[in-house]
Amino acid sequence: MNRTEKLITEYGTLPQESDRRREIVYDLGGMLSTEPDHPGILSFLIEVVADYEAYDLARLEATKALRLWPPSDPETWRLAGAVLVSAVEHPDEDLVRQYAVMALGSYADDSVVHAALAVAVLGDPDPLVRDNALAALSEAGPSEGRAEVLRRLSEDAHLGHEAARILTGWEQRAAD
Repeated sequence: MNRTEKLITEYGTLPQESDRRREIVYDLGGMLSTEPDHPGILSFLIEVVADYEAYDLARLEATKALRLWPPSDPETWRLAGAVLVSAVEHPDEDLVRQYAVMALGSYADDSVVHAALAVAVLGDPDPLVRDNALAALSEAGPSEGRAEVLRRLSEDAHLGHEAARILTGWEQRAAD
């Protein structure tokens, strides 16, 4: 049994709220920096995000890893994006929703993810989800769809100024 398999097996034997679960997810996520498309790790991280009963801090670590090292395989990439969207839309722990929406920037070229980001930034009741959705849109970079969302958002009292600033920056880069 290799190190990855040992960690995943250990995760399953631990009590639900064990902080060792968070540590394991953190360690496995970090392994993606040297093996970015490790199928076992990616599958495990996707499962952790999808498990609404999992320890919230472990789920946060999984969303961070999926943000930093999105899969290059199109099918796994879409699955990761869909699971993150489900986490954002689930009436879940607010912190998980905030981290999940931030991770969506790495998947924003998918139409389902784009729609979820638009809904989150334009009207989520949690202001931190909205803030993180705006950061994810900015991180994703310019596209016509994202620019349209930011134009709509520019009228918003809370985020309008930042949306306009991002749009201006995108326009300046395009002109250069």
